[in-house]
Amino acid sequence: MKRKFAVAAFIACSACSSTDGFQPGEAEIAKLERKLAANHCVGNLDLWQRAYVRKEAISENEAGMFDRRMIEFTLQKADGKAVVPGRKSMKRYEDWAIAGGCQEPDCLFGGYVIPTDELILECEARPAP
Repeated sequence: MKRKFAVAAFIACSACSSTDGFQPGEAEIAKLERKLAANHCVGNLDLWQRAYVRKEAISENEAGMFDRRMIEFTLQKADGKAVVPGRKSMKRYEDWAIAGGCQEPDCLFGGYVIPTDELILECEARPAP
């Protein structure tokens, strides 16, 4: 009986925390950042604060788990004060979202499908100079 309780407790607690497995690997982020830098809406990554997470599983049986095939991201235009350029450091999955009503072109949201090397980013085209 103790063993069943211990297994049940372990399974329940493993879904409690969203801190495990949400961060993509360095090589995956490097591929994504090359795609972002080449995109007409992003360009120079040094102008953006960037946050990356694995996509959270949406089915109930996978609560607290993350899909290793997809990265979600938020980009916020750096202002040098409250929003600093570079990757945003996160300790929890919930830290990746941009708070407030930040909108395009100062904030961009999207995804990256790892197996197909596909960037998903809808943005308005910037006017030609």
